[in-house]
Amino acid sequence: MSHFYGQGGRSRGRGRGRGRDQNGGGGHNPMFSRLGTDANSYGGPTGAGAGSAGSGAAFADTSMVGYTGGPAQVSIKGWGGGSESSLIRFLDNKVGQPVNIKSVNYRGDTMYVLVPSMDIVNELLSLSGVRFAGGKLTFQLKIPQVRFGGDSTGRDTQGSSSTSESANIKDRLINLLQTRADMQGSSLDLSSLTQDNIIKSIGADPLHDGKIFKAILVIAAQIYPSVVTISFADNGLRSLKPIVDLGVHFPGLRNLSLMNNMISDFRELDCLSSAGSTAPLGQLAELILVGNPARETELAQANGGLSYVDKVHQRFPTVSMLDMNPVTPRAQPGLAAEATNSGAAVKQLPFPTEQSFVENQGIGDMAKAFLAGFFGLYDGNRGGLADIYDEAAQFSLMVDTSAPTNAFAQTKAQSQKHVDLSVYIRISRNLVRVKSHMKRASALIVGRNAIMQAIGQLPATQHPVQDAQRFSFDAWQAEVPGAHGVPLTVAILVIHGEFTETQSQSVISFDRVFALAPALPGSAAASIGSPCVIVNDQLTLRRYNGFHGWLAMPADPPATAASGALAPEQQDMARALQEQTGLNAEWTLKCLENYGWNYQLALSEFPQIRGTLPPEAFQ
Repeated sequence: MSHFYGQGGRSRGRGRGRGRDQNGGGGHNPMFSRLGTDANSYGGPTGAGAGSAGSGAAFADTSMVGYTGGPAQVSIKGWGGGSESSLIRFLDNKVGQPVNIKSVNYRGDTMYVLVPSMDIVNELLSLSGVRFAGGKLTFQLKIPQVRFGGDSTGRDTQGSSSTSESANIKDRLINLLQTRADMQGSSLDLSSLTQDNIIKSIGADPLHDGKIFKAILVIAAQIYPSVVTISFADNGLRSLKPIVDLGVHFPGLRNLSLMNNMISDFRELDCLSSAGSTAPLGQLAELILVGNPARETELAQANGGLSYVDKVHQRFPTVSMLDMNPVTPRAQPGLAAEATNSGAAVKQLPFPTEQSFVENQGIGDMAKAFLAGFFGLYDGNRGGLADIYDEAAQFSLMVDTSAPTNAFAQTKAQSQKHVDLSVYIRISRNLVRVKSHMKRASALIVGRNAIMQAIGQLPATQHPVQDAQRFSFDAWQAEVPGAHGVPLTVAILVIHGEFTETQSQSVISFDRVFALAPALPGSAAASIGSPCVIVNDQLTLRRYNGFHGWLAMPADPPATAASGALAPEQQDMARALQEQTGLNAEWTLKCLENYGWNYQLALSEFPQIRGTLPPEAFQ
């Protein structure tokens, strides 16, 4: 399970709730706490809610001593979970009119605003305790006003000794880390530092000065030594030299996000790996590189999926979750030094793969006749399906938006292509995503007419029914509850396959489960030659992930005289390569022998040599 999600933003605030999106990879999102107080606090309201009009006025009366009229200064705390612009919009809405803030300055995590009149001040003071972006706002009138150095960014630029300035910067970085650590001190969100107001108040430029990252890591290791998850997302990093000491400070780091940076060369990762560091990230289990030019360029190449994973594993062989998708690691955490550049052996079941299971010949013949007729109508005359749906039939559709992770899918352009699934998502009944019982009920489509209306709005398709190997089905009989408690004998038909959208030419994998009852003599279904009617239809869609997973294979590929007896791991590699390439047993062994039994190399080079092989090389 991924330890990162929602990389585009952060959730801060102690005690704030969590969120989860199942199809986006899902996982643990740290809750960030805001600690610390302002030593220059001015006495004022700190209640849990906005005071009544009377209490607000009373506070205003006692705090106006020294006020001479004109613009007034108010300090605001507890706003750091949001942005300056979102806070101002929030205040405008709460006050009921534009607050008309004339200037904004910062000291630490406290915002100081200048407003035009005491009427606005009183409105703001009455809002103390109101929740905003996960925290509680606190407003205080500042008399006398806190003076700032006039920096155009709103930073406090008054002079101080170098010693006190260094201490001040350290205090601010500690404050920064306290706002970005989870409550257990095991996760740090160091994303979007260039937008952080504390970083702005220091005057640091993370984009062009890596020293700020080094300082943050030093301090973080002192106060949060147990960190195992760090995100550096959205920092514009072109080089990883600013965080080269990551393994020194956090040798047990397990999860690292570098999402949405500007890393254009995989060699930049070397400084965190054994290839270029004396303190590599030998425990790393999860890495996110989405949104970096190096990743996107690699995936755009032929066979990009496999070569991308290979380049990551050359540097971090313990990674088992890449870009929020599972991959097979080459070594267990802590054993990276023992990993080699040879591909991990692909695990196989200890028995041959069968393409289909049918309970008996009669069920199998019925299933084949039904599927031929169903897909013929679905692709060519969808309205004709009304004859084979029972009047009280049920239909549901579920969309799985996660990316396929098997090796076959990662090498295919159809899998890497972005597929627009929005038309299906509108009626999706994914029970992991749809939590509301009302929405779950409404997403279950009941009745022939409602089903025909729903499937009639889905894109036109073409199922490759002429190519039997692209489909796998299982069929058996079962008894289900029928009308008035009378058991109904049905055939359960589960089919896996693919179709192409006629307009977009997108290839989509699907699973479909039918519950089929016999077609009664004289019924509409029987009149068109269908042996059964549909009483239940469940359709699941996902990005293309191929069909090799169910192709029947021999239990053991025969050894040639040249190869002699094969070791168990060689037999595993031969099975896997034969499945992925379609080569026969003899040529599978020749291919592996030619590449020194390096499975990953043989598989990555196969697309280049395929056109040179004779027809008899294939099954």
